[in-house]
Amino acid sequence: MTEDDFEVELEDLAIDEIRELLLQAGAELTLEQAEQLARFVHQAGGLQAALETLQQLLDRREAA
Repeated sequence: MTEDDFEVELEDLAIDEIRELLLQAGAELTLEQAEQLARFVHQAGGLQAALETLQQLLDRREAA
């Protein structure tokens, strides 16, 4: 699933809808984890910023 697959803004979805989309994509996620993920995306400033932050963390982890 790519970012282009999302035709609605993540912020417009309810937590349970986000969780359902992730479950359909094959992710196993509790409601609490979905809530934490939504908070992270919001605090990061949106989906693109959250993805960039995660990529930076992954790059640092691989470099260590």
